Amino acid sequence: MLVVWEPILATDWRSPGRSALARISDNRTKQFWDPEHLVAQELDRRARERQGQPAPDCCVEKGYFWDDAILYSSNLTWKQMPTAVFWNGPVVRQISNIEKALRNH
Repeated sequence: MLVVWEPILATDWRSPGRSALARISDNRTKQFWDPEHLVAQELDRRARERQGQPAPDCCVEKGYFWDDAILYSSNLTWKQMPTAVFWNGPVVRQISNIEKALRNH
């Protein structure tokens, strides 16, 4: 799992501290700070060009996607950007939908 932290809220003026990073305790997770919103910009570009891509119905702030969960099938090779099997947020409101998508893929 990748977790991308980016400055969206007024309190997001620097990379997350230990307490924020500790919210995601799974040691398979890679977390990083993206102050230039490079990941969000690329997701936006890919979402617009990819037919069949699930479209999130929330979570755009300052023109950037944020607080979204995006899931891809586990049997993919990433030679090209795959189509997500789930994309929506905010994450806290999507837990049951995320779990369902994980069971189905």
